[in-house]
Amino acid sequence: MTVRVVTDSTADLSPQTVEELQIAVVPQIVIFGEETLRDDVDITTDEFFERLTTSPVAPSTSQAPAGAFLEVYEALSDETDAIVSIHLGSGFSGTVASAIVARDALNAACRVEIVDSHAASLGLGFAVIAAAKAAKGGAGLDEVAAAARSVAERQHTLVLLDTLEYARRGGRVSRIEAMLGNLLNIKAIIGIRGEVQALGRARTRAGGLKRMFELALAHRDIVEVGIMHTTTPADAEMLAEWVGERLPCVPIRIARLGPTLGAHGGPGMMGMVVVEGESRA
Repeated sequence: MTVRVVTDSTADLSPQTVEELQIAVVPQIVIFGEETLRDDVDITTDEFFERLTTSPVAPSTSQAPAGAFLEVYEALSDETDAIVSIHLGSGFSGTVASAIVARDALNAACRVEIVDSHAASLGLGFAVIAAAKAAKGGAGLDEVAAAARSVAERQHTLVLLDTLEYARRGGRVSRIEAMLGNLLNIKAIIGIRGEVQALGRARTRAGGLKRMFELALAHRDIVEVGIMHTTTPADAEMLAEWVGERLPCVPIRIARLGPTLGAHGGPGMMGMVVVEGESRA
């Protein structure tokens, strides 16, 4: 039987990719006051960013509950005896912990391998895609999990925050401020690889985009590039053009950052992911 792959909505995968590769996606949780919403089920990305900028109540986020994972595992166990579940890094979220609780509660003859990507957005998404392609090609559970871990170890994710205001509202800014200085008007560039890392800062958005681009492409033997945005698709297309000029043979994937990450980055948030070749792992 084919190994099935599960992830969560922070992978920022398109509906087309999810359908083509038969990936099961567990929605993360966004909370506005007393209203609990499932990412891309109860609220769309467009609706979320509209509320983010107009609501007097700042949203918070939470990992998907163990029950949501258990429901997916139980449904898939009817058609497979092997599941690889790949998720948002445990350094940023309790998602992996929820998945482990669900795996341990599963009352079925189905092996579930949990993979902590130590990544977010397309850093996670690329690992999920690699696993799903391996599964579709007939690989066994261990091989599918290894494919995900290999990409996760070779990916580098960078994020440009157009403002620190939303991170401050969500209580996430203190560490960034400690790394980059107590300046809410800067454009902070951070790395997401197991933990949040300070990579640089700029005074202007244009300067921040150029700096993030150069930092991303400073990695060698790049075999895949991802570009993410919350509300600025034109900037994403511009970055894709820059990458295409520098690395004309490297595939580029553009994705929309969803509510879970967008709640802490806000409008104008941008990101880049580069995956190095296996020889540099």
